[in-house]
Amino acid sequence: MKNILKEINWLRILYFYTAVLVATYLARKLPNLLNLILQQLTDVPFSFNYNHGIAALLVSLLFYRFAPVHKLVTFWGSSKFKSLLFPLVLFMCYGIYGIPNDHGIDRHSWALMFCTLAMLYNVMEEYAWRGYLINSLGKTPFWIKSPVSGIFWGFWHLLIFENFDQYGGFLMFLLFCIVFSFILTFSVHRTGSVLVAAAIHTFLVQMNVATLVCFVLFMVLLGIWNKISFVKKETDLSAMS
Repeated sequence: MKNILKEINWLRILYFYTAVLVATYLARKLPNLLNLILQQLTDVPFSFNYNHGIAALLVSLLFYRFAPVHKLVTFWGSSKFKSLLFPLVLFMCYGIYGIPNDHGIDRHSWALMFCTLAMLYNVMEEYAWRGYLINSLGKTPFWIKSPVSGIFWGFWHLLIFENFDQYGGFLMFLLFCIVFSFILTFSVHRTGSVLVAAAIHTFLVQMNVATLVCFVLFMVLLGIWNKISFVKKETDLSAMS
């Protein structure tokens, strides 16, 4: 264990985290870029702010380029087809159940739009916390990676939220980030996929029956991950490319 921890470039991780914090702080000073674009396309007042997600993603890409790490976690992971099952479950569960809204939009259509925008953001966020950060921790055990990524992730939100009253205060929010990070880190350990982590992250857009069904199906998929095989289809796809 000591040898594994000594092999980690903690200085690089510190540089990475500092860069994410600085980029996030600066990005939050800018106008909401996503809303500026959406205002040209629709009258629906979407509340999403991608600025901090874009900042985290750009810093991650820059560090992958100039401070490369061994990629145990990638966007698609060990199987593109199996990774796609997770967003498929997400969209099916919420698409069928729907999400109510005050915009006069069909609840099922709104759920699909809402989940799509939320997942696009979560891909950017997970690319940093369960992507570059987890990769930087190398062969460190799962039970160490999880709280480390959870703590970094939680404190990062101090630059994003005005307060944490809805969570019962910052300490409760930080505890949630650490606990949830165990699930997200387990998902990338199992699948090697940022997409899977982003889909699991997104299922929390609501707290209802769809949320529960998503969680159960996600856990089942993670449990049988190594038993699902799309080898023939993946081979055929590789031959076509």
